Amino acid sequence: MELNDGVVSLIVPCWNGEKTIARCLDSILAQTYRKIELIVVNDGSEDGTHQIIISKEPALKKALWDFQYVVQDNAGVGAAVNAALKKFTGEFLTLLDADDTIMPESIARKATWLQDC
Repeated sequence: MELNDGVVSLIVPCWNGEKTIARCLDSILAQTYRKIELIVVNDGSEDGTHQIIISKEPALKKALWDFQYVVQDNAGVGAAVNAALKKFTGEFLTLLDADDTIMPESIARKATWLQDC
């Protein structure tokens, strides 16, 4: 697998996250660093998670380097992360839970630090 220079692959596994996923995705959209490959894995959600992610998809595709949305039957967070690990192509990798938010400079600071190592 050839990795893409400077791209940060961000994995977000999600199960029944309708109360928090919009806030999480909005915090990713607010990032100052745009070379983000976002991979969201919906692990068999039975609430409104799917509709929320689909509603954010156009903005995510426009704002980020890449956006991938994976839907699978519920198999647990480990299986969701493993599904995303098969797809990432970034130089750097990080995970974010669906109920987390990150500050606008978070990815930029991490990427800068890692590039300087």
